[in-house]
Amino acid sequence: MIRSGFTFEHPTTKTHTVVLESDAETKGLGWLLEVTRYSKLGSDLGEHLHLTWTETFEIIKGTAKYKLDGNERIVKAGQAFVVEPGHFHVHPWNATDEALVYRQRDRFAQPSPAAVQEILGIFATRTGMARDGIRLKGFAKLLFQSATIRTAIKHGNYVASPSMAMQNLLGSTLGLLGELLGYRAVNPKYVGE
Repeated sequence: MIRSGFTFEHPTTKTHTVVLESDAETKGLGWLLEVTRYSKLGSDLGEHLHLTWTETFEIIKGTAKYKLDGNERIVKAGQAFVVEPGHFHVHPWNATDEALVYRQRDRFAQPSPAAVQEILGIFATRTGMARDGIRLKGFAKLLFQSATIRTAIKHGNYVASPSMAMQNLLGSTLGLLGELLGYRAVNPKYVGE
């Protein structure tokens, strides 16, 4: 289970994430992360949206770029921005060579401890697999990605492409097949279980 104090680091970008609050502290209403980024390679997450929750990003140190509804913006230390449900966005990334530190609060409309564990578990699994050098290819990659889509859309998360309808189709068909064959969006090895 992912609890406060849990950390994970992306092996390429060296993005270091610390869980400050999890479902235990928020009563299932979301989480609070502190993220430190050193790389200007861009965000570790692609463009996506959440149907039912709000994200707030507070810049603690450095200068960040982010995208909201297709528009790139800049925000500096001491500033914050809010992403309301239903808006495509890209999480902050470094705008300069200086380290970037920000806090990310995700707040759900309704309690969902499963969403907290599964969405944070997707992040931890993906970074853990990258750290371990696991690079799925071909049909195996498609099955894993479809299983991940299936888990994410269960909690109202969609990436910018393909369309939401196509993601629903992939999740309900190939995602289900992937899960039946053992592919998991959240691997217990990477979430401390």
